[in-house]
Amino acid sequence: MSKHVLGFSLTLAVLAAAIKGIGFEYLAEQGLERPGYVALAILLIAAILWITEAIPLFVTSLGVLFLSIVWLLPWMKSTGIQASKDQFLSPFFSDVIVLFLGGFALSAALHKRQIDEWLAARIIERTGGSLGTLTLGIMGVTAFFSMWLSNTATAAMMLAMVLPIASKMSADDLRSKAVLLSVPFAANIGGLGTPIGSPPNAIAMQYMQSQNIAPSFAQWMMIGVPGVVIMLLLAWGTLLLLWGEKGKPMPEFDHHVNIRMDASFWAIIAIVIVTAIGWMTTSMHGLSSGTIGLIPVLIFFGSGILDNKDVKMMSWDVLLMMGGGLCLGTVIATSGLADWLVHCLPISGVSTFWLTFLFGIVACFMSSLMSNTATANLLLPIIIGMSVATPAPIMIGIAFGCSLAMPLPISTPPNAMAFSSDNISVIDMAKPGIFITVIGVLLALTTGYWWWETMGLW
Repeated sequence: MSKHVLGFSLTLAVLAAAIKGIGFEYLAEQGLERPGYVALAILLIAAILWITEAIPLFVTSLGVLFLSIVWLLPWMKSTGIQASKDQFLSPFFSDVIVLFLGGFALSAALHKRQIDEWLAARIIERTGGSLGTLTLGIMGVTAFFSMWLSNTATAAMMLAMVLPIASKMSADDLRSKAVLLSVPFAANIGGLGTPIGSPPNAIAMQYMQSQNIAPSFAQWMMIGVPGVVIMLLLAWGTLLLLWGEKGKPMPEFDHHVNIRMDASFWAIIAIVIVTAIGWMTTSMHGLSSGTIGLIPVLIFFGSGILDNKDVKMMSWDVLLMMGGGLCLGTVIATSGLADWLVHCLPISGVSTFWLTFLFGIVACFMSSLMSNTATANLLLPIIIGMSVATPAPIMIGIAFGCSLAMPLPISTPPNAMAFSSDNISVIDMAKPGIFITVIGVLLALTTGYWWWETMGLW
């Protein structure tokens, strides 16, 4: 049975079972009301379709929106939950989506003037001609920038440089998969290094500051950077193990890309720099990353550097796919399913270590199927409400669990961007992604927990 047939079959089975209310009485006895039951069905349907690719991923995202409005919303209103369809529509043009759009505009401008190929040539010159040194160089640069920039923005800029390298490889050259996946995995991992490296980190810091238990910036780096180094090496080795071909030379690449340094060239460079600085200094000027992402969109298209043909070439399907992940987070939060799932966890009398481990695993699982920002926003307030004696490690565990979830294109924005290149499949991403996710989370919640305590986190 093909994965498409399997996906359709499982989806129809879940939908039919949910409509008939199979299992609802039992779940109702456990405290789950009808809206949460419907949300659970939508979650399972989305997970099946995203994993099996029975239909295009962006169609699944639109399906989440459709089911939210026509199925979940009426049940929410009938049970007295205040809700409107705008809650489910707004994620499709949220701050994250606009940030994506800005990243796509940067990539399009760099590509149109061959600046990305010029930068790719410089990378190859400085990392030698082997796959190992090339991917290690790409991952090191990506991870470093992800500590200070949005990992989504970093992935957008690095993919613009890496795509020309992958495009020089033949269709059957598996090493292109390692080159492309080195960017999203390094961007995800690099985000662990600083409080501003990923949205879950920033959210965790915000909640810890409200409780006067937040580590300093330097403290966070002391607990995060060693993990970044270890995980980068693990991810690098995994990619080489899967797709490295020893002895096979890298394809010839034109190291002398001719670029015309005219006014448009310098305008593109200036806007890239301004946008990057804007992303790095959001705490100073108060504008969100998405608002900053509008700068390249407005200037590039307004000035004619990019035109209608360029806007048609952008990966709108990826924007819709990510909107669906954010919408699913809204579904889970507003329906009461999130609270029910957490309250079902056996946490009475559990030690801080096991609470950290448990919530870290839950955060990782949820972030694999929906926005890691939404997951952090769902779980972190619950920890504050639990009145735990030492909540700091649990909050850090949730943030790291969210950031380390990278098995699917929907799991993180960098993953989605790499997937939009059309050179890798869900299975290509899942093979190393699942392994890196599992090992990374286990290391963070065991060895990492000990390291956090050693560094004086609590």
